Amino acid sequence: MAPETLSPEYQACLALLLFLGLAALRVPIAFALFTAGLAGTVAMIGIGPGFALLSRAPLEFAASWELSAVPMFLLMGNIVARAGLADVLFALFQHLTRRVPGGLAVATNITCAAFGTASGSSLAATVGVGRIAVPQMLKRGYDPGLIAGVCGCAGTIAAVIPPSIPFIIFAILTEQSVLTMFAAGLVPGLLTALAYSVMIILRARLNPAIAGSAGGADDGPRPGWREVLGVWPVAAIAAMVIAGLYGGFATPTEAGGLGALAALIVALIRRSLDRAGFRAAIADTARTTAAILIVAVGASTLSTYLALTGFPEFVAGHLAAFADTDIAFLLVLSVVLLALGTVLDPMGVMLLALPIFLPAVEARGLDMVWFGVIAVKYIEIGLITPPLGLNLFAAHGLMPAGISFGRVVRGAAWFLLAEMVVMVLLLAFPGISLWLPSVLR
Repeated sequence: MAPETLSPEYQACLALLLFLGLAALRVPIAFALFTAGLAGTVAMIGIGPGFALLSRAPLEFAASWELSAVPMFLLMGNIVARAGLADVLFALFQHLTRRVPGGLAVATNITCAAFGTASGSSLAATVGVGRIAVPQMLKRGYDPGLIAGVCGCAGTIAAVIPPSIPFIIFAILTEQSVLTMFAAGLVPGLLTALAYSVMIILRARLNPAIAGSAGGADDGPRPGWREVLGVWPVAAIAAMVIAGLYGGFATPTEAGGLGALAALIVALIRRSLDRAGFRAAIADTARTTAAILIVAVGASTLSTYLALTGFPEFVAGHLAAFADTDIAFLLVLSVVLLALGTVLDPMGVMLLALPIFLPAVEARGLDMVWFGVIAVKYIEIGLITPPLGLNLFAAHGLMPAGISFGRVVRGAAWFLLAEMVVMVLLLAFPGISLWLPSVLR
């Protein structure tokens, strides 16, 4: 059948298959997205009009003012990580959890959650905290699977705890308030950290061998209070960002800039960041920002083409017929987002899938803020789901030679079980996500 005899919706399906095929051939995600979108648009409306359309729409999205908050928060996180501020956080929580079964793993988990409030970066949390926690847990006989699992999975909490870059992207796509999305993510992020901690403690009680000879209790040296009180720099940075955001005197971009400046001042006062470290933080920020923007341009190209074909409405209509209840609809959506998260970059999943499914969400009258939390949680889960699982690869890189990637995946499986419990609660009780935004309005 010739392409011109196919309906626009089925032509869109062919473009999606082209994208998936290119991704399977290891073509970079951004270029696979752009190629599929460009080919579909040109085939549908011609070369001249196609290039004219795609010369505007993707770049207009990438030039969105709200996106300028992304490099600011990334810079803040990179400075915090390079300045070694994760060390003081870990010292505090190590002290507080020293009598808890699996104490070092619990301390690592809580440190990643707290570090997320001052970094906003999942990979920064995993690497920044993991480089401190992994040697200590290995020294005390912790199971390598538990070590890699907690480092890789707990780092993803930074994707939900504000400031969160995925929430910024979601707010742009859905025209929601960034501040509202940040507020909606706080309680689910804390709930995730709690679920992880409970799971670690229960496992350490049932099988003390995974947490060293003493089951993890009374682990490691007890830092003095002078060292513990050194946590004030991280608290000050987080407080400045939160005060700026919710005090009404700073936009998200300005709050991110204030946080980056505060992190730099703290690092200079502590003399924990040299010129090389600062240059590395700048370079890391530039690389990550460029990667996000180029994926955004590629995804926007394909999304523009899909909108041109009416594919989102096509999907919404079929979902309405297939999933006739909200529960069935959310289950279908969950399966799709989880499946995409296993093979695609998390940012690519958000920028590709959300424009397709948002019309169906709106048609059902579901709360967009609540749906945003659900979507970002699935993206977080994608970070710890093989085969792509970026955080799992980061955690594997922290482990000594001889620890297989399969061992890391098995360790992460326990955290995925905890995530299932959290997701059931978030889906069943939307108030968990919506309570804090309603209080702050």
